[in-house]
Amino acid sequence: MSTQRTTQPGGGHADEGQAGDGASRPDLIAQTTAEVRQQQIAYDRFHDAVASYLGINRTDLRCLDILDLAGRQTAGELATAMGMSTWAVTAMLDRLEKTSYVRRLRDPADRRRVLVEPAELARERGGEVYRPFEEQTVPMFARFSDDQIAVVRDFLRIGNDFYDVQTARIEELARRSGR
Repeated sequence: MSTQRTTQPGGGHADEGQAGDGASRPDLIAQTTAEVRQQQIAYDRFHDAVASYLGINRTDLRCLDILDLAGRQTAGELATAMGMSTWAVTAMLDRLEKTSYVRRLRDPADRRRVLVEPAELARERGGEVYRPFEEQTVPMFARFSDDQIAVVRDFLRIGNDFYDVQTARIEELARRSGR
């Protein structure tokens, strides 16, 4: 599935237009699928740049993102969220703690549990990278109605659920094949 896109001045694409663009439903689905793939490539490139800027790898960056979204977590919770073994998460947390991006602390409700949270340096450096997103998101979405934004949100939620199912399927294939 491949589509050509021509970037126009101002960052738009030549194939942008109003909803439907007169294209058939199969064409709209194919175009949307291609745009999702293009967006994933853009996300990957962006996250590579962020990880490089922070001096960490992409897995470590994903951990910081999960902690930013979900808040404090145990190593076991992070392992589940990331689809990693607890020993791999422990090694990752050791790396992130050495860079001062996370800190470990005792759970005040259960002193036997250790929680992980982003450290101040992660918040500061993250702000440098992500603050412009906050500043540019509102104007970027100004062209859309609330109902249209809700459709995009729902599309993304459906896509996230889809990928969760597909990831579990691939992980099961890997387990069965011993890979």
